[in-house]
Amino acid sequence: MMNEIWQKNITLFLSRFPALAGYLGVGEGSLTVGGGPNPEYLLSASELEIVPSRRGNMPTARAKDGEGKSRMLHSLYDPVREAEQAADSVKKTNPDSRACAFFSFGLGYPVVAYARKFPDDALIVVEPNPKAFFTALSAIDWSPVFNMRDVTFAIATGADVVVSLLERAGGLLSVALFQNQAHTMHASAYYCALSSQIERNRDKERINAATFRRFSALWKKNIGMNSSVINARVSSLSDFVAKNKESLSGRPFVVVAAGPSLSEILPHLKEMGRRAFIVAVDTALRSCLDYGVEPDFVVLCDPQFYAYRHIAGLSSPSSVLVTEAAVYPPALRFRCREIVMCASNCPLEMMAEKGLVDGEFVREDRKRGILSSGGSVSTTAWEFARVAGASEIYMAGLDLGYPENETHVRGSTFEELAHSVSSRLFPAETFGAGALFGANMMWAEDYGGRKILTDNRMKMFAWWFESRCTSYPKLRTYSMSSRSLKIPGITVRTREEFFENTKDFRAVSEN
Repeated sequence: MMNEIWQKNITLFLSRFPALAGYLGVGEGSLTVGGGPNPEYLLSASELEIVPSRRGNMPTARAKDGEGKSRMLHSLYDPVREAEQAADSVKKTNPDSRACAFFSFGLGYPVVAYARKFPDDALIVVEPNPKAFFTALSAIDWSPVFNMRDVTFAIATGADVVVSLLERAGGLLSVALFQNQAHTMHASAYYCALSSQIERNRDKERINAATFRRFSALWKKNIGMNSSVINARVSSLSDFVAKNKESLSGRPFVVVAAGPSLSEILPHLKEMGRRAFIVAVDTALRSCLDYGVEPDFVVLCDPQFYAYRHIAGLSSPSSVLVTEAAVYPPALRFRCREIVMCASNCPLEMMAEKGLVDGEFVREDRKRGILSSGGSVSTTAWEFARVAGASEIYMAGLDLGYPENETHVRGSTFEELAHSVSSRLFPAETFGAGALFGANMMWAEDYGGRKILTDNRMKMFAWWFESRCTSYPKLRTYSMSSRSLKIPGITVRTREEFFENTKDFRAVSEN
């Protein structure tokens, strides 16, 4: 009986997912021995014990947890009925969901039950250990799963791949998740990391949804007021990068944020500008100009008036302003060398950017260019440097915390505002304290192993940088201060090390 189930499942698996079989390095000849499963591709008896259930002659299983104690993966009495109730519970909890992801599955009862009850839904099955997957195929009939119209197996894949699959399945907030601690205990570290990454992405989606609800009216108003200016004097990001590919690609970029540690870099920024392209976020532009540095690029992609105030009254004739269609209208009157427009994240602008290309309607992103954002202008600036072809990216003033209880670099617009509104009874220190302790503060660690105050919002930005560095491992990113919040994937490289590892390419251009 087991051999018949195995042959049926493996035949369906190999015919439906030949690419996955190739990725796992398996085939009919290697998986099957003597008509049954090859023991090399199954969990051992010490890892998983398959035993008969007390009803229906269906197998159930027990496994050992991290403490060495045996634990049932399914009901010892009726695993089929238990799985059906679990499938109903998942659908009842997520009635509007049309996709469900299973974090492991034991012998597969919950997955099969869901496939039988809701065959029109999308199904994503996640399992880091291929042996656990093939062991399940040897135990029960998986044909309802293999016969589904939309089913994806994420076997032996990284957490970032799983997250992208969930996003494509309809978004992390709309995909139902089935998690059973007994099923995931064999790879608890993997599933813990995956759950954490999913929750952080869900937080990001919730924030994006809240942002849209709050600023959608402002986006629409700005886009309408900017339309004539955009058509008249703005070039697209993709065209700009393509036109300047030879000069931009393969060069180091320094992204200048407005964190307190920027004060360590500002006196040396002009010399750094001869060895790297300088990309300043809007909040850091005033500090750069105070030190006589006109950045190569200024990034401003926030539609709010308060974002525009960071560059109001300033000019940088040799800089290129990188912005989007929903920016506050006076920002497009900023005196600079050129304005470059990236694709907007505003839903209305996304619809307006559609055009007919090769007979099909597509996003204008193919022409204008997308800059992925993690919610902070510093993330957009990093993304611009990557898209422009940076060989390596140095982050100056990206503290994502409050080193020594400071909020911004001295001389920034925020600091100037604090002084402009200060009085005898409301000094600048009180203004800064409100910004410092107004968020949900927590302790974290900087690159020197010291404690640094940060908050949930900045931790989310840090996670964005961590995930992007993981996605682009060949593009090295460095922090230029050991006082900044430690981000996995980003290492410290001091300004002395920067000068040791870069050359003055501006002199070559001038010659």
